[in-house]
Amino acid sequence: MRIAMVTECYHPVRNGVVTVVDTLASGLKERGHEVLLLAPDHPSRPADPPSVVRVPSFRNPFYPDYPAAKPWSPTLSRVLDEFRPDVVHTHSFMWLSRFALKQARKRGIPVVTTYHTLVTEYLHYAPVPKWLAHRFIAYWSASFCNACQFVIVVSPLGEELLRSFGVTAPIEFIPTGIDADRFAQGDGYRVRKSLGIPMHGTVLLYVGRIAKEKNVAFLLEALTPVLAERPRTYLVLVGDGPEMAAMKAKARGMVGGERILFVGSRPHEEIPDFFAAADIFVFASVTEMQGLSVCEAMVAGLPVVAVGEGGVRYYLRDGETGFVTPLDKIGFANAVRTLLNKPHLRMAMAERARAFALRHFSLNACLDRLEQVYRRVTDQLPAKV
Repeated sequence: MRIAMVTECYHPVRNGVVTVVDTLASGLKERGHEVLLLAPDHPSRPADPPSVVRVPSFRNPFYPDYPAAKPWSPTLSRVLDEFRPDVVHTHSFMWLSRFALKQARKRGIPVVTTYHTLVTEYLHYAPVPKWLAHRFIAYWSASFCNACQFVIVVSPLGEELLRSFGVTAPIEFIPTGIDADRFAQGDGYRVRKSLGIPMHGTVLLYVGRIAKEKNVAFLLEALTPVLAERPRTYLVLVGDGPEMAAMKAKARGMVGGERILFVGSRPHEEIPDFFAAADIFVFASVTEMQGLSVCEAMVAGLPVVAVGEGGVRYYLRDGETGFVTPLDKIGFANAVRTLLNKPHLRMAMAERARAFALRHFSLNACLDRLEQVYRRVTDQLPAKV
C-alpha cells in the first residue's frame, strides 16, 4: 500500500507528533508499505531522505519554530499525482493538512487523520481572546474531521473532545505504539557520567517541551523541597521550548538549584539513555492527549509520578505503576518522597509499569490496527487515480 503522511511539523522540530510520524512511517515501511512524508520546509532542516518532501513555507509569527506551509504551493498536488497514494494520513487539521484533504478528495483518495493534541489547552498562543479561539478551533476541527473518512484518537479524551465539537465521522481510539526494544537498551551510565551525576545518586527525570502548557514551573516548585532534603537527588529535564530561559532562572534561585539540570533538546535516539539513567519519571502537564513521554518512561521500566489530568490519567494506575496526584505541590512531592524512601516499592512499581506498557503500547498492535483502518477506508472509497 502507498501511504502519504502529512504533518505540520517535522525535523529539526522535536515533539511528540514528530516522534509518532517517524515511528509509524518506519514501522509501516518494515511491513512492506511505501510511505511518503509531506511537511513544511524549515530553515534549519537537516538533509532529508528521499521519502520526505518539503512544501515551501513561511515564518509563523505566532510560533517561529513551526513554519506554516504555503497552501497555494503546487508541490503537494504534484506529489499526489506522482506518488499516487492509496490513502492520505494527516496528523493535524491545520493548513497543509487541509490542503492535502482538498487535493486528495479531488482525486478520490481516502483520508485518515490522527487528532494528537488537546488543542483547547494551547489557546494561550492564539493572538485573539480565548473564547473566540475556542470557537474557531472547534469549527476547524469539526469541519476537517467530518470531511475525512476516518479519525484516529490517541486517548479516549480525544473522542470526548471531538464529539463536543460536533464531529460525526467514525472515530477509533488507537494508542501510539512504542518500540519496546529501543527503550530496553539505554546507556544510563553514559548520561550520568556526562552530567556529573554519581552512580549512587537518585535521578528524577522529565522529558518534554519547556513550555507553559507543560507546567514545568509546578515541577520545579513541587520538587525543590525534595532536592533540598536530599543532596544526592537530581532533577534532569530533557527538552527545549519558549520558557527555557525563564525556568533556568527560576531554578537558579531555588535551594538545590545546582542539581536541576536542563540538558536541552536531544535526538530521539538518545532518549532511552536518559530513561536508563533515571529512577523516577515526573510529569505535571495537564494538557496531554496521550503523554507519549509518560508511556515511553513506563516502557523503559520507570515508575511515574504525574498529575492526573488530561489524557495521562487513562494510562496510569495509581499505586501500581506509580502515583497519580491532584494538581497539588505538596501531594506531588510526597508521592516522590514515598518512592525515594521505599526502594523496594519503587522497583516493584517499575516492573509493573513496564508490564502494563508492553500490554497497552505494543507497536505491532498499533500497526495492525492502523493497517485495518487503511484497508477499511480504501475498501469503502477506492482510490480513483
